[in-house]
Amino acid sequence: MNTELQLFEAYRQDRQDHAIEGFSLDCLPHLRRHLPLSGPAGGEALLCFSRLDPGQESAQIGAQIEQFRALGQDFEWKVYALEQPSTLKQMLELQGFVAGEPELFMLYPLLESRPRGKDQKCLPAGVELRRITDAGDLGDVLSVQAQIWGRDFEWLRDKLAAGLAKGDGEMSMFCAYADGQPIGTGWTDYPPGSRFPELHGGGVLPAWRGRGVYSALFDVRFVEARARGYEWMAVDASIMSRPILEAIGFKPICPTWPMQYKF
Repeated sequence: MNTELQLFEAYRQDRQDHAIEGFSLDCLPHLRRHLPLSGPAGGEALLCFSRLDPGQESAQIGAQIEQFRALGQDFEWKVYALEQPSTLKQMLELQGFVAGEPELFMLYPLLESRPRGKDQKCLPAGVELRRITDAGDLGDVLSVQAQIWGRDFEWLRDKLAAGLAKGDGEMSMFCAYADGQPIGTGWTDYPPGSRFPELHGGGVLPAWRGRGVYSALFDVRFVEARARGYEWMAVDASIMSRPILEAIGFKPICPTWPMQYKF
């Protein structure tokens, strides 16, 4: 078993039975299914960590489609390239799924690395990082995300607010400000009992890229995660973030795709 597969299997075993805030979890023999507690109004359902039975793949995919059709519920099937079958993405596309933007699942070796703060240039004048603890400040975070990706992120407010309400034991969030205006974000989820904290929302507005802001947002989260005793930090990297994260020292594990099915 190669190193990437060993690491992915460790991550899968660690995370597959963790519930998601606002969703129920069905632990099926061949996949994990997360259903929004408020039904279709609560957003898409999620299927993940698949291990379909050889020769039964099409039938098992079809069974999920029919179940969600009866519920009137759109859903996403998250596919990792190291899962079985290796052709799952193509099988899903044949049954009507549409692939979203590809990402790269990456892991960062916290214990093998060291904080890079002394190696980084200082933040530009007027720029500071602030820890976000009050849900009232989430508007700044969502504004940055909306400007970066060109779409509304208001749907994320309740989920982030719920995370903040639990304290920094489960979510640690930072926002970069330039002269009081939000210009960059990044937060870390610490799922209870998991050995893999996950980075989310790392991004900086175009006018501020290449000036040390992204690195500073990463470094403050790196220092915190290592101080808590974690060995690996996980992230699903966008095409935009991948080269930056590789330069920092993240190890590419495998491609991953959000496969959407809408009724």
